[in-house]
Amino acid sequence: MIKLVTFTSVAVTILYTSALASEVSSIDAVTLSSGGVAEISRKPVVSSDGKVEIEVPLAQVDDVLKSLVLKGGKGEIKNISLAGPSPLDETFKQLPFKQSDLSSVSSLLSSISGTSVSVSSNGKTVRGKVLGVETGAIADGAKFYQLTVLDQDEKIQTIKLGEDTSFTVDDAEMKSKILGAAASIERSKSDGSRRIRIAVSDLSDTDTRLAYVVASPIWKTAYRVLTLPDGKARLQAWAVLENASGEDWKDVKLTLTSADPVTLKQRLHQIYWKERAEVAVNTATVNAFEADTGNLNNRLRSMPASEKAAVFENDEQMMDMARVPAPAISGYGGSSAAGSQNSAVAAASEHDTSASFALPGTFDLTNGDSLSVPIADAQIDAEMVSIYRSGNNSVHPIAAIMLKNSSDNSLPGGILTVYDSQAGYVGDAELLSLPKDDTRIAAFATDRKVTVTQEQEPTRQINDIKVVDGIAHISEKLRETTTYRISGALDGDRTVVIEHPSRDGWSFSSGAESGRTVSHRRLKASVKAGQERSVVAVDERIQNERYGLIDIDPATLVSWSSSAADKNVADKFTKLAKAQREKVEKERQLQSSEEKLQSLQDEQNRIRQNIAAVPENSDLKGKYLAMLDESETSIAEVLKKRETDQAEIDRFSRDLREQVRNF
Repeated sequence: MIKLVTFTSVAVTILYTSALASEVSSIDAVTLSSGGVAEISRKPVVSSDGKVEIEVPLAQVDDVLKSLVLKGGKGEIKNISLAGPSPLDETFKQLPFKQSDLSSVSSLLSSISGTSVSVSSNGKTVRGKVLGVETGAIADGAKFYQLTVLDQDEKIQTIKLGEDTSFTVDDAEMKSKILGAAASIERSKSDGSRRIRIAVSDLSDTDTRLAYVVASPIWKTAYRVLTLPDGKARLQAWAVLENASGEDWKDVKLTLTSADPVTLKQRLHQIYWKERAEVAVNTATVNAFEADTGNLNNRLRSMPASEKAAVFENDEQMMDMARVPAPAISGYGGSSAAGSQNSAVAAASEHDTSASFALPGTFDLTNGDSLSVPIADAQIDAEMVSIYRSGNNSVHPIAAIMLKNSSDNSLPGGILTVYDSQAGYVGDAELLSLPKDDTRIAAFATDRKVTVTQEQEPTRQINDIKVVDGIAHISEKLRETTTYRISGALDGDRTVVIEHPSRDGWSFSSGAESGRTVSHRRLKASVKAGQERSVVAVDERIQNERYGLIDIDPATLVSWSSSAADKNVADKFTKLAKAQREKVEKERQLQSSEEKLQSLQDEQNRIRQNIAAVPENSDLKGKYLAMLDESETSIAEVLKKRETDQAEIDRFSRDLREQVRNF
């Protein structure tokens, strides 16, 4: 087996040792949240080159990139750099050889063709540029490898690579690449953490801290209660927590919070590539089109008014021309932003469909590493609110921050970490792209101190009734009144924003309306501490229906009679309702007669069967014959009543048709 001679790792050892020598900022305070996150605070130790270094587990890197801030003092974070997610893979992407080639002399020599080397094997040494490695087989099937080189005298030499093969890379650049690859392999063996380098400025204050939010075990509570005389009790609460920060705690100040924040995560320390649609190359022959001579309208704009008037045939053409927008003076849709508060922040510029951020200065960044820099630092308008959406399963609103982009440029969407000036970290939110002067509400935690309930009361009111050719045209107002009852927090005032669903085709009104989204109306109410307040929203719609009067039930006719504005129409509805009611009553009586007739006929069939079954001239047969006679009489009476009822129904129907005809 051919073995590769191990390269010296002195350079790697020196590099690694010097990195360990730099002092790492240690944890001095931790705030654990029952939401499953921890706010880590570190006292920064600044090196001579203006950098603060922290070392965190690899699993925490995404959260550090998401939430790292500098709290206290006037210092600034300029940028954040660290090794990339897969430094070993990125290293070998730029090398002519693969990682597997380093385990085989023949594979490595084959992959560095054109490189100057000195190779010794079986007592023979050759020097020159690698031309290639040939693979062959001997009689027993075993493989052998033969190297071909071009020496300094431009002669081609070969050497068989044996188990004692060793070689030296004479090319300084290639030797550096191989040493670098070996160093990357050594570092990857302990790739469980990342050392993050934070470039800072003006960290002169002793109370300045680096803070970030990472995932942590949920801290638990165990209560002890001891009952005492006189209706008293002693209650103890014990917290159970774990240190899963990846670092020992020493003189660390601990804070526990029972907040219920929205917590999000995103793989920021990963490399993503945007998928692009591939456009096929068009090789078809096309018809040649004469060259464009330009848009005459562009020239007309620069003509004197008298010449313009002569060009157009009529006033309408001149008006159409006047509506054409003038071209942008300073380029396509562009306007530069005002100066930023932070000189290290990117210079932003606004365009029609995007915003650009030009990063200041230059950066040194090794291939495969990551970089984080600020692109915006502006003071914008913000308001803390509690937002409740109608139909939500929870009666508690969501604590949120309403942001208005009062800066000079649009802001791109992204993940948002929310800090309170007093409470520290309070939650995460997703912020959609925020155009200039627009607003967004970013919800970050459940506000369990506020309760919102809602009641709905639907009503119907007839606005207008018209009858044409026996068809009633009813214009009806549908109204749905929703009352939101807000029970405020006991310990503080709240601004509550209610999102009431928009309904297509319905008009909306509310004294508390404060804007709208694509799908909801927003109602805003200020609620004092410990107080309750009601907010009313009204949705209305005019509904037009057509009904055939001949088929309307009496109750509906009576309702229309009471709603009709015209007394003559109301009286006609009342009369029509009376006739319809009498007809319905006769139909009910007819139905009763039908049911009674069916019962009598069934009974008569039973009697006839019994007559056929008993002996002739018997007393029992005589009894059945008498019953049959009574049955015939009853059936005749019911048939007569049925005929009378049907005649009455026919009369009422004629009367109804006549009333409808003359309505």
